[in-house]
Amino acid sequence: MQIRPESGVLDQDSIAEAVYEQVRALVPGGLDSELTLDTSLFDLGLDSLTRMEVVNRMEETFSIRFSEDTLLDLETCRDLVNCIAEQMDVAVAPAKPATAVLSTSTEVPPQVISPEVSDVARFPECVGLQQRLAAAAAAGFQSPFFRVKERVAGSCVTIAGRESITYTSFDYLGMATDPRVVAAAKAAIDRFGTSASASRLVGGDGTILQELDEEIAQFTGTEAAAVFPSGFGTNASLLGHLFGDEDLILYDELAHNSIVQGSLLSKAGKRPFPHNDFAFLDKLLSDVRGKYRRVVVAIEGVYSMDGDFPDLPRFVDVKKRHQALLYVDEAHSIGVLGETGRGICEHFGVDPADGDFWMGTISKALGSGGGYLAGRSILVQYLKYTTPAFVFATACSPANAAAALESLRLLKEEPQRVARLRERSNLFAKLAVDAGFNIGNSKDTPVVPVILGDSMKCVRVSHELLRRGIDAQSILYPAVPEKASRLRFFITANHTEDQIRRTVQVLTECLR
Repeated sequence: MQIRPESGVLDQDSIAEAVYEQVRALVPGGLDSELTLDTSLFDLGLDSLTRMEVVNRMEETFSIRFSEDTLLDLETCRDLVNCIAEQMDVAVAPAKPATAVLSTSTEVPPQVISPEVSDVARFPECVGLQQRLAAAAAAGFQSPFFRVKERVAGSCVTIAGRESITYTSFDYLGMATDPRVVAAAKAAIDRFGTSASASRLVGGDGTILQELDEEIAQFTGTEAAAVFPSGFGTNASLLGHLFGDEDLILYDELAHNSIVQGSLLSKAGKRPFPHNDFAFLDKLLSDVRGKYRRVVVAIEGVYSMDGDFPDLPRFVDVKKRHQALLYVDEAHSIGVLGETGRGICEHFGVDPADGDFWMGTISKALGSGGGYLAGRSILVQYLKYTTPAFVFATACSPANAAAALESLRLLKEEPQRVARLRERSNLFAKLAVDAGFNIGNSKDTPVVPVILGDSMKCVRVSHELLRRGIDAQSILYPAVPEKASRLRFFITANHTEDQIRRTVQVLTECLR
């Protein structure tokens, strides 16, 4: 629905009602109480991403665009109403001033510090978690998180002495337990020890790290690459490092937390845009591009909660038309998309030179631990000298670097791993759909959610699956909206067809 200004129709009350409707729809767990202009968005539990979703809906409803400056000051429903009214040229009533209480006392009252802020054991957030866990335990629910694995063997793990088929690992190509990868890691320890023991800048590069940089650049089709000790740290540090108060970071609303945190670390303007909506992004850039020095658009190669991916050529087109920068997180697409696993560029036939930042991890399909950034050589060299997560962090360990290097070489020799992964993923998705499960937008990727829309149901089913020899993790609010609570299945090339068919059958029985 769109509301357009017509004489005598649009006023402060009608704007407020539209705001209340969208805020009420997005409050976690629903809302029973009445909203007022002075209702705090923070007190309602709306985090930064949810508040931006309200903003996006308001922009669509009123055919307006919030300025980046106003986005920082949206604390109450009144703030939203005032911003909309200002752009629609609608008069608003001023807020009633608070009644001042004057004191004639000259004594300074003693300062009282609450133990809630001085005793870590009484921090409200810590106490709140303990209360929620206790309530769940009292209701008979055991936490599905932090399950202890005693042994890992391909697609199976041992938990509490019992072997189960696991769907909680993103070792997509089965590299982490491949004997050749394991042997390469062991040999690196014999040669270089267990730790890099310093950052790459001051401690120097081992030959394995140097070879890995070159191998990643060659594999991704970029000029250069640099391996970071952490995938999360690559995103969080780089975005905060390269973009400042004259810049703007636009990121997909379902982007990984590391991208969101990197944006928050930056002094740049920042805002999400609707998931995979290149048309919305195009309109947004038409409105705001000229106000900023650098504008970067951050998307993912495969989204780890939903198992879908963006239309990369469309985003490249939008990026070029508005002279923006494109940042693609390929954590879940490298080794997965494309005929030989080279990622989303290979899948769409896009030249990597059409993007600017190709971030990825060696922690998933490459069976190791760490991140990387690939792109133009002049950029990569600058980042190696300046990015905090590279300069001030101990480098990726010799074992991890060697494992990733061997995995890349094996992948080039055995591209059939990618084909097998795709076959297994498509089989699971087809069987799940045939069984009547809601897998959302997942398609042609090894990330397949089964959306149940009920957190407690997800926890119950996850425990029942484990009891029957299947390890699948529940994804609950606030990681996803409550109505999108799900069980998430990571498919790997190591899963057999029999394991997949048995899993879907057991899941069907559990849900019945």
